[in-house]
Amino acid sequence: MSGEIPLVNIPYPPELTIEEILSRRSDERLRSKAPNQFFIYRLAYLKELRKIMGENISMTKIAPEVGTSWSREPPEVKEAYKVLSERVKNRLKEMRQNDPLIIIHENFPSPPPPPPPTDNDDTVIFFYPYYLDHYYYDYDFYYYDYYSYYYIY
Repeated sequence: MSGEIPLVNIPYPPELTIEEILSRRSDERLRSKAPNQFFIYRLAYLKELRKIMGENISMTKIAPEVGTSWSREPPEVKEAYKVLSERVKNRLKEMRQNDPLIIIHENFPSPPPPPPPTDNDDTVIFFYPYYLDHYYYDYDFYYYDYYSYYYIY
């Protein structure tokens, strides 16, 4: 590859189908958020680029080209990809209604096991130093003391 990315004409209306978009996702990714209009446009861009070049190209290399191409598209093209994005979103909702919800906690550690039971009948008393008497202020005392200092009765 010479390093040059050829000019790509993205089809309008979009030729990507809902099934084609979702078939690229793993089962885990089907539970994630639906792709937005730009992501679907990027898929269409990659599909057309592969037709021209016949090989995979790194996303870091073509990302600026895709962004520039998207920014130059007229509003009706962007709207068509938005409609396709909404259709994919609705199809994902339908698919999720048929599947039971499975929650996998991959990023969270397992909770620690509970402490072993003990036969102690000792009552635990927690000591909070801010409940001591010297932390309570008798505001009437200070009020009285303040005025008694300046005024003589």
